[in-house]
Amino acid sequence: MIDRNSWLLDADELPISLDKWQQNVGLIANLFHAPSVCIFQTNAQGSLVIESNRNESNPYQPGCFVPRDAELFSHVLAELKRELYVPDASADLRWLTHQEVAESGFVSYLGVPLRWPSGQLFGSLCILDRVPTDYRPQYFELLKTFRALIESDLSLMVQSQMLNQMTLTDELTGIYNRQGFRTLAEHKLSVAKRYGHTYGLIYFDLDNLHSINEQLGPDTGDNALQALAQAMSSELRDSDIAARIGSDEFAALVFVRQQEDMENLAIRIQRKLNLIKQQRDSMPPLTTSVGAKCYQANSDTNVDKMLEEVDRMVYNLKQKKRLATVGVDYSSHH
Repeated sequence: MIDRNSWLLDADELPISLDKWQQNVGLIANLFHAPSVCIFQTNAQGSLVIESNRNESNPYQPGCFVPRDAELFSHVLAELKRELYVPDASADLRWLTHQEVAESGFVSYLGVPLRWPSGQLFGSLCILDRVPTDYRPQYFELLKTFRALIESDLSLMVQSQMLNQMTLTDELTGIYNRQGFRTLAEHKLSVAKRYGHTYGLIYFDLDNLHSINEQLGPDTGDNALQALAQAMSSELRDSDIAARIGSDEFAALVFVRQQEDMENLAIRIQRKLNLIKQQRDSMPPLTTSVGAKCYQANSDTNVDKMLEEVDRMVYNLKQKKRLATVGVDYSSHH
C-alpha cells in the first residue's frame, strides 16, 4: 500500500506502471533537447529520482537520492511551492556556487511542482540543461500538460488505495478484516523469514458476545467489539498487524523475541480493555479467551496454518470456560 510519507519506489505494488512515466520523461527530453529530465519525489529527508530519461549524461537515474541539505533546484522549488525557471544560472550570482551548477554543469532549470490530490507536495517534474535556454510560453504549457498526466496517476493511486482500504478493513472497528489480515500478514511473514525475525500470532475471542447482544442489545455488543479493537491497537506497535477475523474473533501478527513476550502483550491488552470498560459506565465486564504462539524465522508455516493452530487453542480454552460457567446475566450492568 502507498504511504505518502514514504518513497514511491519502496511501495509493495502500485496501481499504475511507472514505465509510462519513463516514456513521458524520455519524450520531454527529446522535445526540449535536454540532457536531463527527472521526476523527483521530495519529503523532509530529501529528494529521490522516481523516473528520468536514461542516458549517460544524466547524473540523475531512478533511485538516486539527494539529501535535503544538498543544493538542488528542485529543493528551491519545493520551498517556493511554485514553478521555477532559471534560464542561465551562470549569469546570476545567486546560483554560481549552487551544487548543480558548480558540480554537474547545469545552468538552466525549468521545473513544475507535482501534487497529490490533497494538495500536498509530491515533488517536481523538471528539465535541466548545460546551456542557457530561452523557453517560450508554449514550452511551459507543454510541461504543465505532462504534469497533469502525472498528477492524474497520483490521483489514481490514492483512489485505488482508498478502495483497497474499504475492501481490507472492518467497517465496525476500523482495523483490518480477515482478507486484509491475510494479505498484509503474508507479506510481513516473508520479510520476517528473510531477515530471521521471530514472530507470533495472538488470538482473542471476546467472551459471551451472544449473551451481551441478547441481554443488552446489539449496540452494546458493537461497543464491546470496538473496545477490544481499541485496546489491541493501543498496545500494538506500528509493525504489528491487528484484525477482526470473525464476529467475535480478533488476531494480531506481532514481532517478538520469545513466548513470554506474547503472554505479557495479552495481559496488557486485557488491562487496557478493563480500563476502557471502566470509562464507559453502560458497558458490561469484558473478558477474552486468548491463544498465542511464537514462531521462529525458519518455521515452515503460513498465515492460515497459524490461525488454525491458535484458533484450536482458543476453542479448547472456551470449552473449559463453558464447563465452569452455567450462565452469565449482564442485565444488571445495563
